[in-house]
Amino acid sequence: MTDAQQFGDALRDGAGPRSGVLERVTLIMDCLGEAPGHLVLEDVAAITGLARSTTFRLLRKLSDLGWVSHDVEGYVLGPRLAYRGVLSDFDGLRAAASPVLAELAAATGFVAHLGIMHRGFVDYVDRTGTGAQSSVPTRIGTRIFAPESTSGMAILAWMDPEEVDAAIEHAGVNRTGSREELHRELAAVRRRGGLAYRDGSRHASGVSSVGAAIIGPGGPVGAVSVAHRGAIPEQVTGPLVLRAAEAIGTGLGNGTGNGTRSLPR
Repeated sequence: MTDAQQFGDALRDGAGPRSGVLERVTLIMDCLGEAPGHLVLEDVAAITGLARSTTFRLLRKLSDLGWVSHDVEGYVLGPRLAYRGVLSDFDGLRAAASPVLAELAAATGFVAHLGIMHRGFVDYVDRTGTGAQSSVPTRIGTRIFAPESTSGMAILAWMDPEEVDAAIEHAGVNRTGSREELHRELAAVRRRGGLAYRDGSRHASGVSSVGAAIIGPGGPVGAVSVAHRGAIPEQVTGPLVLRAAEAIGTGLGNGTGNGTRSLPR
């Protein structure tokens, strides 16, 4: 049986006419697509207004077919969408970044990520590393509120304050710190030449990260970052991350990789 046939069977397994089941699946997929991270079953049922039993049955079928991923933290959009859905528009960026990410991971021994920003969130569209992978709880398709990741902070640092505010408001997430604090943190990123740093010792996960934006002719098109559970030597790793971001920009045909924009003052 093909995947399409299996998915059709999954839809027919629900109660009511097929259109009703399609609407329920759409509600669930939209719910997960807008979420900043994992949602547990009760969250999905509450947000969609569906019965808990219906929500569980559809989530299980979607998970079996790869449209949804499920782990101990809850449910997120699955690998099929990471490759065939929203992120498919960034195939060129992934192709240019892939060899650079591999070199960066090998040079640092850390997990290297390629991220894009969409509606105030960073989506990881590529990830590479060897022995360090298991220590960093990210995957392709992971979505993080932009100010809570070095990739997001690196991208936001290239945006004007009004653009930053609009992106944060669009995300609709209640941030712990104030807007003024965020802009001070972004100013620090700019003073480091666009390098964002996260000290894992200050966070429960213990994961440290360094990120830099990939710049196209009109501004940032994504970001590259490395992550490691433990300390990262910023003075050694930072320049490697910056050079990787510039190399990816160059691979996209942007000349020096710096584009035509400069960091806002």
